[in-house]
Amino acid sequence: MRKILIFIFLLAPYFLLAQRDWSQIEITVTELSPGLHRLFVANAVAVVVSHGDDGVLVIDAAYEQSTDRLMEEIRKISDKPIKYLINTHLHADHTGGNKVIGKDADIIAHPSVKEFLSKEQRRGENIIPAFPDYAIPNILVDDNMDLEFNSEKIQITHLEGGHTEGDLIIYFPQANVLVMGDLLFAGYFPFVDVNNGGNPHSFLENVQRILDHFPNDVTLVGGHGPVFSHAELQTWHDELVKTFAVVAEAKSRGMSPEQMKNQRILQDWEEMGSFFITEDRWIETLYPFL
Repeated sequence: MRKILIFIFLLAPYFLLAQRDWSQIEITVTELSPGLHRLFVANAVAVVVSHGDDGVLVIDAAYEQSTDRLMEEIRKISDKPIKYLINTHLHADHTGGNKVIGKDADIIAHPSVKEFLSKEQRRGENIIPAFPDYAIPNILVDDNMDLEFNSEKIQITHLEGGHTEGDLIIYFPQANVLVMGDLLFAGYFPFVDVNNGGNPHSFLENVQRILDHFPNDVTLVGGHGPVFSHAELQTWHDELVKTFAVVAEAKSRGMSPEQMKNQRILQDWEEMGSFFITEDRWIETLYPFL
């Protein structure tokens, strides 16, 4: 049952966007610092582009269907070659565009992303083919890596077992910008992909590591939702901790997930459940781990 629910979640963006004319989707471009831009695709997923004398580096490739529009916007920023594409993790809204954006680039990711994209995937009755070789990561990061590019010493770090097994975060020290991938669903309940190595406790621990390690004035770019400050990340983390406590206390009193949902024990966090992960889904995520 858990796998079915996760499958439905992963397909949800595609069901919602299926009727769109992908050539007309909105992409909002924001300058994070000189030479560094955030492209928010279809009001759903964030892509980050570094550009300068060395060329172009792209973080996350968004949906396969959005690639043509995304490339239009990237080319408005720079006409230099795309040298690197970084996948923060394995999900299709972050890797789908590999087949175009990564065609002539080195693709950087955790080994679990390479393994996942290299295999045929079954989704119910549908079979999704393995990615072509050129769209599969060829530079693998299982701990950390520094990349000197466009006058930045970019720091790429693996944080294990939060959103997925293979989450990467990417820090631009001069710009003081940290790209968190889906370790940040800014202001919302996060999706924890337990079938691909995610764990809600590790998720919180990884967010706390980020809070402890990075400056108070850092700019934080998540995979979904608005750009966050350090203070906003702290507030989000603290609210998630409270929801852990509420569900744990209810479980200790013998309540089932259905009883918790019926009594709306997380109704104080209703706004956090207004994105992909609802109050009910968050209870289902936490319950087995508490």
